[in-house]
Amino acid sequence: MHDIFSSLTLADYTFLVALIQSPFNLTDDRRLQALLATYEQEGTEEARAALNRQLERELRYLGSADVAYFIRYVAGRDPGAPFQEIVRDVARALKVELPPLGTERDLLEHLVQEYATQQFARLSPEAQQNMLVSLGVEQERAAAFIRRSAGVFAVPALIQAFDLLVVQGLIKNIVFGTISRIIGSQLSQRLFGFLAGRFPWWLRWVGPVSWGVSAGWAFADLQGPAQRKIIPAMLYLGVCSLRERQEDDAGKG
Repeated sequence: MHDIFSSLTLADYTFLVALIQSPFNLTDDRRLQALLATYEQEGTEEARAALNRQLERELRYLGSADVAYFIRYVAGRDPGAPFQEIVRDVARALKVELPPLGTERDLLEHLVQEYATQQFARLSPEAQQNMLVSLGVEQERAAAFIRRSAGVFAVPALIQAFDLLVVQGLIKNIVFGTISRIIGSQLSQRLFGFLAGRFPWWLRWVGPVSWGVSAGWAFADLQGPAQRKIIPAMLYLGVCSLRERQEDDAGKG
């Protein structure tokens, strides 16, 4: 997971730690908070590495059923679920098909892109058009694209029709809309407000969030607090990974 964590900023760590802490599971919230505070104060690679190790431990715990985690622990094995297994479990919960092969980071990015385009396709044509317009696309151009697509969308086609910034905005809009639906609008607004106050650039990066995006699966299919933590965390990590890859590509250009 270290390749994925390399894309995280202090704001990202703050968001993830706040997202996964809960009195209803066995995550070590105090230690996470302490390591986050140390990294914020010191900013060293040692502090970052310690925070990464603890964050990985908590995510791999959340991605593992309690019983299976305990059995692996008692047997002297690494108790946490393998990260690729977690990504595939999240994909199944979101009804996204992943390729059989790929690195952990490739699978995570594929998950986020496919999920965003699937959710976009589920919106009404009017809602699709409104989202594109909110991202800076001219209304007539957005309407023509939606008619031409006939309900079938893919990231390469969206990039070809508009530009990368529009596609980035669409993915973030849907991902953050989904996160807010899963964790609840009140908690998400407090969390987003807290992050915006400390890291103004973070709110500008998030952009306009469509709170109504995502269908009722979030409430019907997510059983238990662990899924309500690990799914938003994986979606957020995927968006951060895409952000770093796109920044690298822009730098090369």
